[in-house]
Amino acid sequence: MIYKSKLISRIFTLILAFVFISPIIWVVMASFKTTAQLETYPPSIFTWPPVISGFINIFTSMNFLGIIGNTLFVATVSTIITVFICLAGGYALSKGVFRSKDTLALLMIMTLFVGAQVIMVPLFFVIKDLHLLNSLWGLIIPAVFTPTGTFISLQYMKGIPNELLESANIDGANEWQIFTRIIIPLSTPLIAVLSIFSFTWRWNDFVLPLIVINNTKNYTIQMALGMYQGQYNISWDSIMAISAISLIVPIIIFLIFQKAFVRGLMAGGVKY
Repeated sequence: MIYKSKLISRIFTLILAFVFISPIIWVVMASFKTTAQLETYPPSIFTWPPVISGFINIFTSMNFLGIIGNTLFVATVSTIITVFICLAGGYALSKGVFRSKDTLALLMIMTLFVGAQVIMVPLFFVIKDLHLLNSLWGLIIPAVFTPTGTFISLQYMKGIPNELLESANIDGANEWQIFTRIIIPLSTPLIAVLSIFSFTWRWNDFVLPLIVINNTKNYTIQMALGMYQGQYNISWDSIMAISAISLIVPIIIFLIFQKAFVRGLMAGGVKY
């Protein structure tokens, strides 16, 4: 009976995994087709011989390597700053001792219910007043603080024993030393979770670059996708090629942080 239940569970897991991975497989296969082949009905998954016209087009019609570099720069720098701010905010709200700490935490949590579309217009004027339009820093600075990441950090750090921090304080460590030498090393799974979420979000972001960037030199990879979608003509082979390339980096990032990411999720499930 136990063996049968394990077998059913594994079969269900494999089916579920295939359902989730099938769109990725289709995008990769579609990137080796022409637009005419993609528009045929009924559609086919495999086409032989594979065609690389979409990849040739994106590398010859624009500075695609520069676009990848822009996206990597924005996603990497944003992730580093965001992770640090979220860790610092979570540490202050969970272990700090100051007046109205709970009220501040509640206000921070309430911002989770505010949609990004609500603040787009005021955010644009803030970016404009800071003279960050058409700048990659205009994509980085406005989004470095995320209430979601701070809330996750807050909940995670509640599980770190206060006695450990008090002992360090008695030994003469200041708040900065406690944060950098104790909190950050103990938060490796949390850092992995925040890094994956933040990097993926910045890498796939389209709305913010759309309102900040209008110079092709500073385009990100998601904006490059829009270049091949015209009013009367859609270059599907180029769109599929860009989509396939855009999948590579997030997958690599996830594989690098996979073990720590799973530990972070398990730790969160046990503690909270």
